[in-house]
Amino acid sequence: MSWQVSPVASAGEEVPDVEGAVAALDRSVLRIRERLLTGPEGRDLGESARLMRARMLDDGRAAVGRGERWSATVGEIEVTLSPLDESA
Repeated sequence: MSWQVSPVASAGEEVPDVEGAVAALDRSVLRIRERLLTGPEGRDLGESARLMRARMLDDGRAAVGRGERWSATVGEIEVTLSPLDESA
């Protein structure tokens, strides 16, 4: 999984499943909101994260389950999910 909160931060992490990806995104968004974005910007980022979480758990999970890469953008958040390489 990789994610970006434009123009604030970007990161990536290998996680075992979509739920792990959602948890990783939540941790990153929380850190960004605590350290960098307060007020309306922080609230907007929180709402974008809520909407992205729902998309990840629905469309993202379905795509990864089919072995496909999935990407989406909601507000300032961009996420890419890729199936784990089982042969590695």
